[in-house]
Amino acid sequence: MKTWKFLLCSAVAVAAIACDENEIGSSIIDDSTHIVVDSAFTVTGSSEADGKLLSRTVSQLLGVIDSPEYGTLSSDFVSEFMPVSSIDTTGVTVNDIDSLRLELLVQMGNWVGDTITPMRVNVYRLNKNLPYPIHSDFDPTGYYSKSDLLGSASYTVSMLNQKDSLYYEDASTRLKHYYREIDVKLPLELGREFFQKYKTNPELYQNPEAFANYFPGIYATTSFGRGRVVQIGGTVLNMFYRKHETLESGSDTTYYLNGSYFGTTPEIVTNNNIRLRSAESLVARVESGEAILQSPGGYNVRMKFPVKDIMNRLNTLKEESSVVLNSVDVSFPVSKIANANGIDIPKYVLFIRASQKDEFFSKIKLPDSVDSFYASYDSTTGTYSFAMRALFKKFLDEGKEPTDDDEDWMLIPVDAGFESSSSSSSYYYSYYGSTTSSTLISMTPQISLPSMGKIDLENAKIILTCSKKDFN
Repeated sequence: MKTWKFLLCSAVAVAAIACDENEIGSSIIDDSTHIVVDSAFTVTGSSEADGKLLSRTVSQLLGVIDSPEYGTLSSDFVSEFMPVSSIDTTGVTVNDIDSLRLELLVQMGNWVGDTITPMRVNVYRLNKNLPYPIHSDFDPTGYYSKSDLLGSASYTVSMLNQKDSLYYEDASTRLKHYYREIDVKLPLELGREFFQKYKTNPELYQNPEAFANYFPGIYATTSFGRGRVVQIGGTVLNMFYRKHETLESGSDTTYYLNGSYFGTTPEIVTNNNIRLRSAESLVARVESGEAILQSPGGYNVRMKFPVKDIMNRLNTLKEESSVVLNSVDVSFPVSKIANANGIDIPKYVLFIRASQKDEFFSKIKLPDSVDSFYASYDSTTGTYSFAMRALFKKFLDEGKEPTDDDEDWMLIPVDAGFESSSSSSSYYYSYYGSTTSSTLISMTPQISLPSMGKIDLENAKIILTCSKKDFN
């Protein structure tokens, strides 16, 4: 059992830390004040299978990987496309369309597995609209035909023999971010079809729903190879064409151009079709009681979080004296599970009441730091840490007693999206964003890359700090 600590502070120091509206009892007006720190709280819990995921994200996960410590993961994806509102037609005819290419953009390092293993992706045209809502267990059978193969491409993610120009520059930091491009040549007829459709019906390009009714999208899947999964940060259709112009001198000039006319964005439907079979060794650890996180679609950690005990402590202090709640700091130690494939600890986690999990993701919410919290992995301390004062302030302000539901919490691996300070009309710029971004704009179940880690609930720390008034 951890002990209480009393730190004597002067009245001047107390004013700096204790004078706010969140008092328990009457105001502190004179004499001495103590800082009361209580860490005598425990957490219990275990892993729980995650199941299917609802994830609105512009990134896709593609490939197959086998790991004796993690399991077998395969993922492919389906996606609609957001069209641009206008296409260059001045000095361009349908016969000037040279080619159409699907470019899947993978930022350097955003993969797990062997970099040089050759793999092959097949891309098919969908023949009907995707359902919504759509989940990670979606089966694309019936939404495409194998006879509607648009193109294939073999690829690795090694940078050997790649162009040095494969990078984008962060507008705010001027840093270069390198990426690997998976380039799939699509039928020329499709490019000319897109061009002609814009010429005859430009309104179709103003509405993504109408465009999806005309072109439902693509299904991309691995047709050869295994040993690697990649996170695709941007998916674009580039149209290459010739543009003719007559100069003032009377001479004719031809320009060779390309336009990123179609891409994946948060407004359209895209989905990762994920199949995960956890390793027997990992399942055994879960069954033995270890708290394991695994993504995508593996395990969350469900726990009994001692809300009642903390509130009881606060109410006891309230009865004894005038008290101000300063902080409730929570940290969960997490350790890497050794593996040969470079599968790491989840970068971000969401801490939320179990009863609110489904609504949080279905309504595309963000953590409010009252009933839901998020943290990034701190490699220095080896923990996920949360400041949860606002939760207990809410109980105090409302005068409510916590229920069993208030103690039923989940720790969930998530992907966090941040607002980019850079701006560009290019699709891949908007997907990778800025390394200096700080505004959280999206949170979804983690599908970006496989991850796993062990949560040490026995050594979780919950530190309650209050300012306590001593009257003469």
